[in-house]
Amino acid sequence: MKSVFCIQSKLHPLLVEAIKLIKNRISSLSDVKSLSFDPASSEIYSNLNKEELFIFNEFYQAKGFRKIHLEVAKLGKSFQILHCVFFPDPCYELPIFGVDLVFSFNNISAAILDLSPVGKDLPLLLRSQIESIEVPKFKEPRTLPDWGFIFSPYVCFVRPVNLNEEKSFLKLIDQYLSLLCSLVMIVKIDDINSLDMIDRLKYQKRYCFNQKCNDKTRVILSKYFGSSWADEYIDKILFEC
Repeated sequence: MKSVFCIQSKLHPLLVEAIKLIKNRISSLSDVKSLSFDPASSEIYSNLNKEELFIFNEFYQAKGFRKIHLEVAKLGKSFQILHCVFFPDPCYELPIFGVDLVFSFNNISAAILDLSPVGKDLPLLLRSQIESIEVPKFKEPRTLPDWGFIFSPYVCFVRPVNLNEEKSFLKLIDQYLSLLCSLVMIVKIDDINSLDMIDRLKYQKRYCFNQKCNDKTRVILSKYFGSSWADEYIDKILFEC
């Protein structure tokens, strides 16, 4: 499987920096290994009216996580997207880490980051640690979609207005991942048939179901590959549960 780094020379430097910090955190996890997927899902390409779409996917498993998905997409010369989700093993009381960065014409037009609960709330220890982080006051916060109730109160959804804000958002990504990686080292493992495990799986399914309401992704994929392909990609690659 080719790495997303094979196109790094064509990516925005901040996007490359974000990929590196995420992969460094993945490498720090215990028992991390590549997750087998259909090779056709690893590298995806289409060309429509001379506008090329590249999609690169990497998949991992590690202690505490059933699937870690890192996706990088490049659409023509205008748009570049990073999408990453750490889906926890529901036997562990861990949140879902998710981040999306959308680069439009050389700037980050949208950036969202969260540690989303897989229960009524985040673990108490994690809440206290997040609250200790000094979150920058971004000048242009963005409004969550209607289905955004799946996120935590600590979700950060913004449009960075300059390089300082863009760098601050990348630092926040690393801080959230640091908390998650620390938590997985101490969290207890519940039995696979426990009520807690079943409840966390239910919330994880709710998370995936509501993420599929994001029609922007579906519209772009349908344009290049058709609606059936787009639905299957969203269901089986992006938000499989």
